[in-house]
Amino acid sequence: MVTRAKKRSTNLSGKEREQREEREKREGEEKRGILEKHYAYRLELTLEDYLFFASMEKGRVAETAPLIHNYALAFALGWTSSPYYHEKQVPQYPSQLDPLNSKGLYIFPAMATKYTSRLMQYNTLDETWTLVKKKSIGYPNWGFIKCLSPGSKFYTYVLSADPIHFPNQIRLGKWMSSVSLQLKEVSLQKSMCKQCDHTMNVKDLPHLPVYFTSLYNILPTRVIQGMVWDEEIQGYRIGEEQVFLPEAAFWWRD
Repeated sequence: MVTRAKKRSTNLSGKEREQREEREKREGEEKRGILEKHYAYRLELTLEDYLFFASMEKGRVAETAPLIHNYALAFALGWTSSPYYHEKQVPQYPSQLDPLNSKGLYIFPAMATKYTSRLMQYNTLDETWTLVKKKSIGYPNWGFIKCLSPGSKFYTYVLSADPIHFPNQIRLGKWMSSVSLQLKEVSLQKSMCKQCDHTMNVKDLPHLPVYFTSLYNILPTRVIQGMVWDEEIQGYRIGEEQVFLPEAAFWWRD
């Protein structure tokens, strides 16, 4: 029976194959609870404190990339949360972020419009639950942190199935830095296009591009910019600038 089923699939015409692929894609989206978006917002973020993420670690230097990952923004906006205590340091992004797809919520990584960095040195002791006096061997825990300075500005877009409320401020990064938000609701219409200039999370794309201009190899997932696809993909035109944003969902790819 398996052989006959495979034979029937190979005898499908081009139109039938396209219809089957479209049906399977639609069924997959319905199964994952991905909803069509009806509202769009342009979000501007201004740092009020030094912002630090361990985006990249190079020897003793932990560097913050000049962008803000969309997973960090989803947690900071209160859309999802993680437990205070983890028995094992293993991320649980699929289980924590996938419910947002069924709510029709998505936020893109934030791009910098203006930023400066500062290099800081740290010299600390290991964190322990007990104080035990040990013989000092003269090797403290030290290194450097490259963080983003106050006054740095970023922007991104939020798509949603229903109207949503945003706070005036959020906390971001390992230092829970204060970030102010400015919100503007913009127009949205469904569209098709081959190109997107905004930053995108590779894990969240249903269709991988054939070309991109920039790659940020950071944690927890890679972020790309200036994408081009070999054929038009589904998405939305946003605002007066008619920015094209592809259809995306949290943790689409395992």
